[in-house]
Amino acid sequence: MDIKNVETFVKVAELQSFTKAAEEMSYVQSTVTMQIKQLEKELGFPLFDRIGKKISLTDSGREFLEIAYELLRSVEKAESIAKKNKELHGTLRIGVSESLLFSVIADILPEFKEKYGNIEVRIITGHSVELVEQLKTNQLDMLYVAQPPSSYCDLVCLYSRPERIIFVCSPTHTAAQRKLTAAELMDQSFIVTEQSGICYGILHELALRFGKELDVSVEVDSVHIIAELAQKGMGIAFVPDYSVKDYLKEGTLAEISVDIEEQGYLSHILCHKNRWRSPAITGFAEMINAVRPGEMQ
Repeated sequence: MDIKNVETFVKVAELQSFTKAAEEMSYVQSTVTMQIKQLEKELGFPLFDRIGKKISLTDSGREFLEIAYELLRSVEKAESIAKKNKELHGTLRIGVSESLLFSVIADILPEFKEKYGNIEVRIITGHSVELVEQLKTNQLDMLYVAQPPSSYCDLVCLYSRPERIIFVCSPTHTAAQRKLTAAELMDQSFIVTEQSGICYGILHELALRFGKELDVSVEVDSVHIIAELAQKGMGIAFVPDYSVKDYLKEGTLAEISVDIEEQGYLSHILCHKNRWRSPAITGFAEMINAVRPGEMQ
């Protein structure tokens, strides 16, 4: 059995398209079609139902997909045997949220490149939901984001850590001068992340709980821009504490004392359940755990 035909089958199954698979693998579509036909002939059963321009896995195809993943994991594992970290080659595609990229990943990359010098690292930022979908379709090798665990179908968690979300503002803002009640805080003007984000969702729920409507002065899809605007006195920000630790240390932002229980979520490192965890994947997760201790799975 030609392993390249198996790789092509997996790619077509993940993308549900011969055309997209050909584009991603830099093949012409006729090559993909030929490889699938060769595999079907060798196996003795059809892998896809073809109805018009749409394709879907047959029952036998779905069963073979699990075997195909096992085959590819075994091949990848065999190729890495007896290789030292410096001898490893390839590309590590990491999806990460913007706040974690600047606050965590940027500090780890130099150490990672020193240890895995021949691994090319590709960093892809975006919204958690979009990144999860890219991980599920094998466009990413691993993911470092915050997302409710219920969204992790077909994925496994390598690491998790509780994260605090705090209220911050300019040191000269009136909210920084004394402890506020929840009602007083919710009467303030806020600089917020996109409404689909976790921080906004938690903040919105808090406002509803205290019978308030959020007064949003600025909505911007960047935690670091939010921090910059908060420094300028444009409102209060509700952000992960790791994303503003340097501002707090420098005294350019102040954490607001408020009569509300501590808020937070879990950050996770994820990979697909059918992907073999290469030394680069596990090494990257271990480096993050070393600087931000959490729970390794």
